[in-house]
Amino acid sequence: MKIDNGSILQADSIHLAFNPGTLESLIREGKLHVSDFNCLDKMSKKGVWAMMRSVAATTIGLS
Repeated sequence: MKIDNGSILQADSIHLAFNPGTLESLIREGKLHVSDFNCLDKMSKKGVWAMMRSVAATTIGLS
């Protein structure tokens, strides 16, 4: 399969799906920030908000 790097740079967005555990790991490790992506549905948004509360609680030592 040939990959044209020029077409990737021209894309307005790339749609991906992450396993919730992988997404949480990327956020906890600082490799991905919530401002880097958009949730495409209400359930995903609720899940990300819950994940961010968990990450924040762990960061400040409440968990």
